[in-house]
Amino acid sequence: MLSKKETVIMREIYKRTHDNNGKCLVRPVDLMASIPYTVELTKEELPPIMQNLAYDEYFELVETEKKGEYYFCITLLHKGFAFQRAEEQRVRSRKSSILTKVGLTLLGVLLAWLLRFLIGLLTK
Repeated sequence: MLSKKETVIMREIYKRTHDNNGKCLVRPVDLMASIPYTVELTKEELPPIMQNLAYDEYFELVETEKKGEYYFCITLLHKGFAFQRAEEQRVRSRKSSILTKVGLTLLGVLLAWLLRFLIGLLTK
């Protein structure tokens, strides 16, 4: 299970690599700029998160320097290509869980109402 910050970074990496046959060359600055403001992520946190995702076999990571600028060379692996599907399944599962809880709550309210009604009829 990925943390919130890892998930946000992986989403952005997936977007960048999906159209390029699973490969991309990205500067850490560009990666940080594309992360939503609601996620607090510092530039010192980015390299360890990238390494953790690489260790978890989402992608191969090569850190390189080109014309004095630092780049991440990313190549998606099997787990990285399956990331989008896993995200969709997670969302679907969460929606299903919420609908089940709402349904059971409504059923409980209906049952309580029915019992009150029947008890009211029996006590008259």
